[in-house]
Amino acid sequence: MISTLKVLNTVTALGTDVSVGADGILNIAGGAVADAYNVRNVSINTSVAETAGIITITPTTVTASLPYAFYISGFSKSTGLPKTMNVSFTSSPSPSATTISAQAIAIINADTDFSVTAAGSATIVLTSTAGYPLFTVGGSSDALTSTGNESAQTITTTLTATNGTVGVIGAGLGSSLQAKYAYAAAGNALIYNELANLTTTSYYTEIVIDYLGTGYSGSGAFRGEISTNQAVVLVLFGTTAQSAGATTTPNYSDLLGAYGTVVGLQAGYRVVGALMTAATATSTNTSGVQTLNSGGLGTVNGVIGGDYIVSVSTPVVHKVISTLTENTYLASTTTSLTTSSTLNSFKWRNLPL
Repeated sequence: MISTLKVLNTVTALGTDVSVGADGILNIAGGAVADAYNVRNVSINTSVAETAGIITITPTTVTASLPYAFYISGFSKSTGLPKTMNVSFTSSPSPSATTISAQAIAIINADTDFSVTAAGSATIVLTSTAGYPLFTVGGSSDALTSTGNESAQTITTTLTATNGTVGVIGAGLGSSLQAKYAYAAAGNALIYNELANLTTTSYYTEIVIDYLGTGYSGSGAFRGEISTNQAVVLVLFGTTAQSAGATTTPNYSDLLGAYGTVVGLQAGYRVVGALMTAATATSTNTSGVQTLNSGGLGTVNGVIGGDYIVSVSTPVVHKVISTLTENTYLASTTTSLTTSSTLNSFKWRNLPL
């Protein structure tokens, strides 16, 4: 069940909008705290623009007065359920690729409820309608054949189908997210009020955090083993979605502390340490030894292996392999930190039960 949903049209620096304390409490800015004693999974769905699917069918054999047949597996626009259209017709006595294509196009476009439309001249160009980018033809995208029924049972009419564009399901559009999470006044009031903050024409990054709840009963039951809850955070990406396969970093870098090589919130949780005092000087050798002349690791932040050290002024990220002394640690990179930079530590720890 969704216990918390939060829309963030802006995010605060260094990820303080979402955090999990050492006590295992999941905190989402502006919302109720979630007693998350065991975060099991976090999924991040970046905003992706929908890409319409396109399949082109070409009559490669033109034969008079013979049947042509294929089918399209798509969806009903009125119900959203899968729907199959059978396209079957007999060619004219004097056919051409153009007349055969026109017959098929007319049949397909006659059904305005179907999620695929057709166009073309000597070919049949099938295109998905908005909201339903995926469909298939003839069960595959290879070859479609129908066998004619002349006296010899010997003539085969052939239609060849090729993928022009593979459809991609869009994600993160405000209006789509409202529909996904049942935006209705009769529903959960907290979720309804938050979903009202979505800009329907903008795109959002969707972060879903699955965690064990706190309901328990009986002397033998353990905290957090009865129910599984979800906290959903929707972060504004922009007025346009990123293209499918794009590598642009979505607008949750601050939310999750993803400074370049620092990965996003994953199973377990991230604790952001207090800012270190200004570090004067760093020294680096080929082994990746980093020395802070002030501030210190142990006394200020309790940094251990596996944590990250991030320069706030210039985003340089160091993963701590091990601490050598209070002021010296072995890093995964030999890049020096900027002199007099302000540092922040990111701690990745397992949640307590």
